[in-house]
Amino acid sequence: MIKLICFMMLGCSLFGENSWAEKTLKEMTKDEKIGQLFMIAAYVDRDYASREIGNPNIIQEMDHLITHYHVGGLAYVGPSECLKQVELTNHYQKISQYPLLIAQDLEWGLSMRIKDGMRFPKNITLGAIQQNRLIYDMGKEVGRQAKLIGVHMNLSPVLDVNIEPENIAINVRSFGSSPQLVAEKGIAMIRGLQDAGIASSAKHFPGLGDISVDPHLGLPVSQHSQKRLNDVELYPFVQAIHAGVMSIQTEHLVVPALDSETPASLSPKIVSGLLKQKLGFKGLVLSGALRMKALTNHFSEEEIILKAFQAGSDMLLMPQDFPRACSALKKALAEGKITEKDINERVLKILQMKEKLQLDRSKMIPMPTLEQLHSPAAKALRTSLYQSAVELVRDEGHLVPLAHQGTIAYVQLGDAPSSNYLEMLSKRLKLEMFINPSPETLQLDSYDWIILAVYPADPRRIEQIRLLSEKNQQEELKHFRVHGLPASLINLVDQLQRYHKKTIVAFFGNPFGLHFFDKYSTLLMAYETDPDAQQAAADLTTQTKRVPF
Repeated sequence: MIKLICFMMLGCSLFGENSWAEKTLKEMTKDEKIGQLFMIAAYVDRDYASREIGNPNIIQEMDHLITHYHVGGLAYVGPSECLKQVELTNHYQKISQYPLLIAQDLEWGLSMRIKDGMRFPKNITLGAIQQNRLIYDMGKEVGRQAKLIGVHMNLSPVLDVNIEPENIAINVRSFGSSPQLVAEKGIAMIRGLQDAGIASSAKHFPGLGDISVDPHLGLPVSQHSQKRLNDVELYPFVQAIHAGVMSIQTEHLVVPALDSETPASLSPKIVSGLLKQKLGFKGLVLSGALRMKALTNHFSEEEIILKAFQAGSDMLLMPQDFPRACSALKKALAEGKITEKDINERVLKILQMKEKLQLDRSKMIPMPTLEQLHSPAAKALRTSLYQSAVELVRDEGHLVPLAHQGTIAYVQLGDAPSSNYLEMLSKRLKLEMFINPSPETLQLDSYDWIILAVYPADPRRIEQIRLLSEKNQQEELKHFRVHGLPASLINLVDQLQRYHKKTIVAFFGNPFGLHFFDKYSTLLMAYETDPDAQQAAADLTTQTKRVPF
C-alpha cells in the first residue's frame, strides 16, 4: 500500500535517467518546455465557444496552438458528444509532437459535459451513501468510461466542505458540510478513478465551500482563522494527500489567515509554502482556470501567468490568451524572473504524469461504442447508488410503507423530467392524481393518505449565468437559489401543512430545500430527479424489495 501511494504521488524515484520523461525533457527546446506548462481550453460545441469566449473559430485554430506553441494539455469545456470529442482528440494527438494530457470536469460522470454520456449521482447525493465501496466503484467506472473517450485526468473530486447554503459555485458539487465525510467520500472516489488508470485532480484548494461569490464572476474572500481552516477547509485535502491523490487544483480566493494580499492560486505562501512544503504534496499542482474574473478583474494577463508560475503551480490551466501567456513566460525567463531550472522541474513532473498514464506508449484511442459507455454493469451500479442514497428522513406517524387500503391523493408540485415515481406507485397503489394543482381548488380532507411529490426546478445553473452580460448576470443572481423552489410552490407547501399527519413528502431535490418541510411528519429524501432516484423512492414508499448491495 505504501509503495502504491508513493507511486501515485510521483514523489519517489520511479523515473530514472533513462525514463521516457527524462529523455524527452533533455530533447526539448525552451519554447517546447514553456508550451508544456499549459493546459488550454478545448471546445467541441462551436456555439458554446462563441458565447463563452466570443470565438466560434477556436476549434479550427487549435491546430495552430498545438503545433506552434507545443501545448502540454487540453481541458475540454462546455457541452460535448462522445464520438465528436474522440475524433477531435485523436486529431489533436496525431498533430502534437508530444502526447497531450487530456482533462475534463466529470464530477458526476461523463454527462456533466457530454450529452450522450452516462449520468451518475452528484456529490451531495453520494454524501448520503454509507457504503464507500459504491463510491469507489463509481470512480472506477467513471475512470473506465473516461479512458474510452481519451480523457486522462478527471478534474474531480470537489473536496470543498460546503458550509454556506447559498454557495453559488459549489452547493451540490460538495459531498456535504462535514470535513470528515467529505474526506471519506472524496478518497473513495479518488482511489476508484486512479485504480482505473485515470489521474484525479482534487479541488478547490485551499477550500471554496464557505463563500458567496463565484470566482468566475468575482474574487471571494474567506475570513476564517488558521485553526478553522486546519479543522475544516484543509482537512479533506490533507487526507487526500495521504491517500495518494495525483493532482490538486488551486483556486482564486483571498484567505487573509494564509496570505492577506494575494489570491491563493497566485500565492507562494499558499501553493509552495503550504501545499508543497508544509503539507508535503509531491503530485502535480494545477492552477485554477486563469481566465476567471477573480483574477482578470485585478491583474493583467502577464501578471497572472507569472504570479501563478512563481507561486508554485506545475501546470497553468486555461489562460485567457495562450500565445500571450507563453510570451509572458519567455520574457520572464529572459529577464531572470524565473529560471530554466524551475521550468525543467515543472515540465519533468508533467512528463512523468504522462508517462505514469502510459501516454508515451499510446496516445491514440479506438472509437468507442455507446454500448461500451452504457454497459449493463454501469447501469446496475447507477441503480445501486441511488437505491443506497434515497432515505426516509423521518416517519413519525409510521406511514411507510403506505397502506394499500384507503383513498390516496397523489399531489405533484413541479415538473418531473420523467414519470417513474408516479408510474411505479400507480402499479402498486390506487391513486387520484393532482399535478401542479391550483391552491384554490385543492381540497384533500376526504383522502385517507396523501403523497406529496415535490420536484424543484433546476436551480438557475451558474454555467448559464456566466455566459450573460455583466448587467444580466447581476439580475439573474438576484433570483439564484440553490434549492430551486419558487415562492409560489413554497406557499402551497405551507398551505398543505394542515394535512401533514397523513402526508408522505417525497422530495426530489437537494438538502438545501429540506427546511421547507420541517413541519411535515413523514419525509422521504430522494436528492435528484433521475429516473433511478424516482424508482428508489417508489420502492421505499411502498417498501418493495430493494436492490441488494
